[in-house]
Amino acid sequence: MNVLDKQTYWEIIIHPSNFLELFADFITEKTSSAIEYLDISIESNPFAIMYEDHLWQSVGFDIWQAKQSTQTTQIISRIDSNIIDIQAFLHSLREFASILSQTMQDKVGFCYHIEEKSNCDWIKAYEDSIEPVLCGRFYIRPLWKESALKDNNQTNDYKEIIINPALAFGSGHHASTSMCLDFLSQMDLRGKTLLDVGCGSGILGIAACKVGAEVYACDTDETAAHECQKNAILNNVRFKNVWQGSIAQSPSDTPKHYDVIVANIIAFVVKLLHNDFKTKCAKNGLLILSGILDEYKFDIIKAFDDFNVLETRSKDGWVALKLTL
Repeated sequence: MNVLDKQTYWEIIIHPSNFLELFADFITEKTSSAIEYLDISIESNPFAIMYEDHLWQSVGFDIWQAKQSTQTTQIISRIDSNIIDIQAFLHSLREFASILSQTMQDKVGFCYHIEEKSNCDWIKAYEDSIEPVLCGRFYIRPLWKESALKDNNQTNDYKEIIINPALAFGSGHHASTSMCLDFLSQMDLRGKTLLDVGCGSGILGIAACKVGAEVYACDTDETAAHECQKNAILNNVRFKNVWQGSIAQSPSDTPKHYDVIVANIIAFVVKLLHNDFKTKCAKNGLLILSGILDEYKFDIIKAFDDFNVLETRSKDGWVALKLTL
């Protein structure tokens, strides 16, 4: 049953202390519902919930810490109570945070705000809230928004990308994605091979295709790999290969080395993939890393000290790096 079939539904906003993407994956898997990312660092964001202690509950991460945290992105999910028991879901989320703490050997907690809401056409309300964005040479819009490029006579100035925000991460609105697009905008990718690791929606690979690269993409999540291929078709581009799995599981017909590798994934996974990146990056090739919180910047640079750092970018508490071998 769709949430819209009920008179009311549960809206839960979750502010993790860290490991945002792992929390997002867990919530999506548990609820089978699409999620939204709320950037609370943007003062004009109409969806940002002001912190009031009596409205928020905390698990190993109190309200004061949340207010001071460099983690400025929250997750919002709307849950049909006919399908999901909200208390059982919260219990599973607490267990997940506990297991994550043990696995990562790092304190992990979250704050959350729950509200029962009267139903309205919140899908349309959400769609209306998603505005096109400019990232470097790229103009990104959802399918339901008309392009403004023709009206402003800018069709030759920007490459248009159509991405509908969905289960797979990457619509151009998040700082980590926009910094990657800025990096790609500076590069001459004509005839270059590029691998998008953790491709999500496929936005970075699509951007690279639009400026002439031969693009390969992979993601360990089946939904992401599927969305990536769908979005490539939507944008009239063709990837050379898209596979479900990691960089180490490259099909036999893919390049041994890539001119450019881009990975917009969390810092913990970036470190784990260091050797794979080094193996697959061509001599004098470029490696773009993003999805890194400010607090992990120097940890990642140290882990990649066998690469040369060409440029760093910082935006809304997130860091992106451009490196070369």
